[in-house]
Amino acid sequence: MPRRYATFVTAVVLTLLLLTTATPVNGQKLLNLSACKDFAYSTEEDFLTQGPTPADGNPLISDGDLLGRSHAVCARNRDLLASWDVSDDLGLDAADILDVDRSLVAFSTELDDPQGRFRAGDLLITSGAIIPNAALLSRFQVDHDLGLDAVHFIGSEERIIAFVVDAAKRDRAFWLGGRLIEFLQRYEIDIWFSTEGTERRASATEILDGDLLSVRTGTVVIRQDALLPATVPAGIPKRGVDFGLDAVTTTRRGDRFPLRFSTEILYRKEPAFNDGDILRYGDGIAIRHTDLVAPFEPRARFLGVDALYIHVQPLGFKSFLPWVLKLFNDRTGGKL
Repeated sequence: MPRRYATFVTAVVLTLLLLTTATPVNGQKLLNLSACKDFAYSTEEDFLTQGPTPADGNPLISDGDLLGRSHAVCARNRDLLASWDVSDDLGLDAADILDVDRSLVAFSTELDDPQGRFRAGDLLITSGAIIPNAALLSRFQVDHDLGLDAVHFIGSEERIIAFVVDAAKRDRAFWLGGRLIEFLQRYEIDIWFSTEGTERRASATEILDGDLLSVRTGTVVIRQDALLPATVPAGIPKRGVDFGLDAVTTTRRGDRFPLRFSTEILYRKEPAFNDGDILRYGDGIAIRHTDLVAPFEPRARFLGVDALYIHVQPLGFKSFLPWVLKLFNDRTGGKL
């Protein structure tokens, strides 16, 4: 088939898939997910809101709930897990909102499914898809679970949704043996992620829990020493400390400069930050943790950040030029 016709056929198939999935693929409609269409996060700790009571009347905010700006509770943990009818709160370790209208959220939990259908390191999608941790690590040649601390899909929204629709038809075991890589290539998308554990011997590429990794290529997308300012001793072995990577988000095309993230441990020297702050790529704090959770009026000042999603439009050259110049000055002192 000539390439132009193959491209046309692919476009038609993707369009049909989108037209037939304007409602949730399998899971229930997440009624308040629109409150998180631009910004969402989860905390590391449960807490009671002292501010406005959530719409469901429950003032207890779980570390498994998906939260938005202005004290919004966008989805309870049980709502995210509705496809599996899980009544226990399993926490929320990573999240990426793929489509608000179709209630599609990719995420991971802190605890295993009590019925054994998925593990805490697996990638789950509200459509009912389960992608095992081993499939995410297949290119790295790691045969054991390293956990899943952050996740972000890369690619056009149409192709990501088409992949999710397809994934909902497959069981967990289907993705083992390299099938996930095959499908990512077919749909021309990628999944960026970070792990909870490290692997420095058995893997084809050294895996540290502070690095951002690519499922499709089995490579390190961004090492931790590039994520944090040059004055922070981040990165093993050269600079000495792995601060972890608890959450990450950026544009769908993977732009570096609008990238935002959180770490697992804090840093007390300048530029000081804690593991509840949302940080800029190479440039310190974007949102302080106290400002992030202030609308809930919690009694505790620190609740941490475990998952993060921000809807970011791709930037033009003029938009990120000031960031480029600042990073250049920070890392070189303004000298070539």
